[in-house]
Amino acid sequence: MEKIALIDPPMQSVGLADGRQLTWQEFGLPGGRPVLYFHGGGSTSLEGGIFHRDAVQNNIRLIATNRPGAGGSTLCPGRPVAAYSDDLEELLDHLEIGQFACFGESNGGLVTMAVAATMAPRVIGAVPINPTVPWFDPMARSVSPGSVAIAYRLMKYCPGLLVKLAAGSAARTRHQRAEAAPSDGFSRLDLLGPPPGIEQDVGEFQWRVMEQPAGKQALLAELKWAASDWGFDHYAIPTPLDFYCGAYDAQAPFALVLADRNPDARFHYFSYGHLAFSHPDARRRVVARIASYFAR
Repeated sequence: MEKIALIDPPMQSVGLADGRQLTWQEFGLPGGRPVLYFHGGGSTSLEGGIFHRDAVQNNIRLIATNRPGAGGSTLCPGRPVAAYSDDLEELLDHLEIGQFACFGESNGGLVTMAVAATMAPRVIGAVPINPTVPWFDPMARSVSPGSVAIAYRLMKYCPGLLVKLAAGSAARTRHQRAEAAPSDGFSRLDLLGPPPGIEQDVGEFQWRVMEQPAGKQALLAELKWAASDWGFDHYAIPTPLDFYCGAYDAQAPFALVLADRNPDARFHYFSYGHLAFSHPDARRRVVARIASYFAR
């Protein structure tokens, strides 16, 4: 069977009712089953291309959108993350799509939950991957490790510092990985960047995504969304949910709570950490789960 090449399709754009622009890229099959993908905080729609091969194999039309400030989408300060659904409603009407499934990682996992909560009649199923933790929730604070506490305090009180730390971090990580001595066992560096066992072309694609972030303003907007009230009840999402988390991801403990509290939700682990959603086994399982929603 011929290997499916990864792609970087043209950016598309639609004018929204308030005059802003929403941009997106499409992966998978043009006539496939409609699925929305939501990139991580500070990333762009190109991240959806990591799943292109799996989308083709599962007859999925993968629509990867850019949030305000990323990839040419217009900034829109002052709105909670739940309001992003208003933009998506306009996009889906423009594309003449009724029902759909969705997934996303990190802050994209947060967006996935927001969309599943606020657009429930149109969402047949949703997969949040390593979703952002609602630090305003006492339960989230009680079950999450100290590293998450530090990160969210920085998001709330020192977002500019996080932006500075993020600048060039992918290039530094790649250099560290390249210079590290070979190891037969587990290394903490395995949690940074593409995971061990990934296909070479997908790994290079993920490095490209990481090394081409959306920019300062987009990341600041994402940090504000993550650290503020989300605008929906994260314990009462009526849509079928499947949470996927890296075994070493710091956000996994609260994702377990979310899977337990929501009415139709399950929890799944994959190997390694936050960025290992790109591992072929993780991708296979995630996309197969999404495809299963259309069979219900």
